[in-house]
Amino acid sequence: MSDNDRHGGPTTPGGRFAELAFAHARAEERGDIEATLATFERDACFELYPCGLRLSGSERIRRYYEHFFAVASKRIVAHTMHAHAAGDTALTMEFTVTVAYADDSRRDFRALTVFPYGETALRGERIFADVEFFRVLFGPLFAEMEPLAQ
Repeated sequence: MSDNDRHGGPTTPGGRFAELAFAHARAEERGDIEATLATFERDACFELYPCGLRLSGSERIRRYYEHFFAVASKRIVAHTMHAHAAGDTALTMEFTVTVAYADDSRRDFRALTVFPYGETALRGERIFADVEFFRVLFGPLFAEMEPLAQ
């Protein structure tokens, strides 16, 4: 399967930043932490909605990806991209992610991820999903998150 098939096709709006967001998704799929982190600006952050939490700082984001690749990604048994939209300020991707649990059950989570463009790379991720999905993804870092500024 080509990258265009897997990630919904080529993009024109957003130019190199949209392509950087797709490169980020491919690096996550490969489990390549350095390539994933290289797509972010130094002051990147994750914003989670609707629970209103934030994870910021390069050290915390690295720790998140260490957890994600070592633990959370192993629980993801399927994912489907439904749509993507590239604009002048961000690329948005809509997914369904299937997560496996220790009791052999599975649950589908619908997520919308926005990749805001920064000055030189991506500013991070703004993710809209169920709080249980965030607990799976972020594990122990979920407890370290800060409330979003009002």
